[in-house]
Amino acid sequence: MTNYPGSIYSPRTIENKSGVVYDPDKTTIAFAEDHNKANDEIIAIETELGTNPKGVFADVKTNLTELNKKAVIFIIDGGGSAITTGEKGHLRIPFKCEITKATLLADQSGSIVIDIWKDTYANFPPTDADSITAAAPPTLSTAQKSEDATLTDWIKTIAAGDILAFNVDSATTITRVVLILEVKNIA
Repeated sequence: MTNYPGSIYSPRTIENKSGVVYDPDKTTIAFAEDHNKANDEIIAIETELGTNPKGVFADVKTNLTELNKKAVIFIIDGGGSAITTGEKGHLRIPFKCEITKATLLADQSGSIVIDIWKDTYANFPPTDADSITAAAPPTLSTAQKSEDATLTDWIKTIAAGDILAFNVDSATTITRVVLILEVKNIA
């Protein structure tokens, strides 16, 4: 009966019968050393994962997948007036990641197109030539919300330390919008 994941396995040490000497070349015989090594490996894995490695999820794989998800959030606020065109600010991304979805949420129905530019810290500031959105920038067209998980022709990879710039190409009516980039860590 297993105690894991409630607690880390704590096996007894197994010994060979009196007079039996461990011989690694005898692969058809199970020696105490083989069992003890396997137990040590089990303990090492359980210790590395800790107790309850699945957390609130169905399994460890789902937990690791969910932990890998992050969001980069940029808010553009017109201060009560309609948002104007132009560059609205920058964010430095401190980890390597890949963009998986872009979502726009506005305070009211309207239209806005936000281009995203990316460059290294050494080349700051990013410019229009550094656009990562190709012909599919985050866009609201007489709407209050939109999301895009296709990201057609986007440059989705962000290196640790890259700078993102957010440029409003066009806007009408909207006074506040939140741009959410869902990202996942990559090696």
